[in-house]
Amino acid sequence: MLRYFQRGQRQRAAKTASTLLCGSALAIATVCVPLEPARALPRNQTIRIATPKPVSPMLLLVSIRKQRIRAFDVTGELNSSRISSGQPGFDTPTGVFSILEKKEYHESNIYEGAPMPFMQRLTWSGIALHAGVVPGYRASHGCIRLPASFAKSLFSVTNTGGRVIVTQDEVDPIAFSHPKLFKPLPAETPPAVALPELPEATKVASNDTSVSALSELPQYLGVSAALAEAARDRSAFAPPDRPRSRAEADKVAADKFNRLKDALQSAQTAKTAATDKAKIAVRESDALGPQIAAAKAVLDPLRAAIVNADNKLDQALLAFSNFMANGDAPLTLAKTGGKTKTAPLGNPEDREAELEDAILDLRIEADSARIELARQEMQFASLQGSASRVEAARTAAIENVRQAVTLLRSAQTDVIEANKAVVRGNKTLSVFISLKTERIYIRQGFEPLLEAPITIDNPGRRLGTHVFTAMRYDDRNRDAFDWRLVSAHLPAGVAAEPENGSRKKKSKPRETVLPHTEDNSVDMASDALDAITIPPEILDTITTLVRPGASLIISDKELPANENGLGTEFVVLTR
Repeated sequence: MLRYFQRGQRQRAAKTASTLLCGSALAIATVCVPLEPARALPRNQTIRIATPKPVSPMLLLVSIRKQRIRAFDVTGELNSSRISSGQPGFDTPTGVFSILEKKEYHESNIYEGAPMPFMQRLTWSGIALHAGVVPGYRASHGCIRLPASFAKSLFSVTNTGGRVIVTQDEVDPIAFSHPKLFKPLPAETPPAVALPELPEATKVASNDTSVSALSELPQYLGVSAALAEAARDRSAFAPPDRPRSRAEADKVAADKFNRLKDALQSAQTAKTAATDKAKIAVRESDALGPQIAAAKAVLDPLRAAIVNADNKLDQALLAFSNFMANGDAPLTLAKTGGKTKTAPLGNPEDREAELEDAILDLRIEADSARIELARQEMQFASLQGSASRVEAARTAAIENVRQAVTLLRSAQTDVIEANKAVVRGNKTLSVFISLKTERIYIRQGFEPLLEAPITIDNPGRRLGTHVFTAMRYDDRNRDAFDWRLVSAHLPAGVAAEPENGSRKKKSKPRETVLPHTEDNSVDMASDALDAITIPPEILDTITTLVRPGASLIISDKELPANENGLGTEFVVLTR
């Protein structure tokens, strides 16, 4: 950035006027006027920087040869500063980077805890922007050192994912348009297209002169009422689940989120109700436990009493049988209640009557015990039936709680994923196309979305590395983007050496770097876009997701595997 963000703001009016003068050219060609370059700062100048927020995504452009960093938004250059990049042997890599991580204070993991205030990481292998000593020449071990005040100010206005492009020469963003650059969804849903009225009914000719045959026979050839109605509504032919406009996409997202919130609330209510029912079932089950135990404790003594009564009855019957066989013998009887009685010799009729009374009493005692046992067993059986029903209700209630918890967790997961989708949708979409590998890579918020092969015309051509950034929606057309082009690398060309004095022998052609001019950048970038053909289904996905801040990188290089793992956008090295 230059000394003050304010100075960049004062220059914008002049730059805007210059840009408007080439508006008509944009309708024909693919290039506009480059943004005005900034003046270099004196090395000994103290930098004090205001920090207004940019009005569009910020582009940070670093020149190794000029030892300068400049910041741009859609209005033009905001500010710049001198830097100190990697010294010989520790050269700062050139290429396309993004800010991967920000820390106000960081210590180097490589160089014995060296302080790196206001660190903004560019690669996970150790390259970063940070405050440090800026002596006016290349002095770092690969990082890009910034003056402390500038580093602090820059740190306050950048975002994770912000674009940083490092080149040898100083380059400028160029206003750029091309038919193959991504277009957003329309701002508003287009109205349904009304078909022209259908013509008069077709009359079918016939050689039959009967009255019925001469009647007019209207026929809509091949068109049913349902088809005609569907034809009037373009949405009938729109791909499912694909919004037709940004307004519709926002509404679909809001409706989906509201449905998920309602489902979450319903799941929470169902889980609460199931839990309450389960608590009641558990209490009822727990309350029946002591009752069943008490009822069971009564049954065993009753069964023992019946056995005892039966034994006494057997003894009485045996005694009666002995008496009848030996009538003159005294008899000892077991009476009810455990008392014993000896029948003296006497009148046989009296003794027989006493024996019969004793047997009758014992029978009544045994029968009473059986009746009580039956009553208690019925009560116990009733309690067991109740316990079975209550236990079944308890099991069902607990299972309902489990199911309600599962549904609640699923609803919570859906809401979390929807939140993630919203957050991800607000993050920058970045597309990388490698002309070398003939593949397209799409990431959003550092998360890979897809990778697929694409068609490249005349593969193997060296077209350089170009970064296209959608800075905002176009002021003149809200259904298009205002793009900026930065060519991070132009391919080498071939130039013939002059003759070395001998007419018979010439030097071999030498390779020379294509001059980094605006025309060369535009020509190479246009050729790169012309060479690619993205499959329609992938283009539809991009159209649905693309927002201001999105970028397209086209390069004749491939992604270095050691720099493009998880947690990165794209790192494209150009040297």
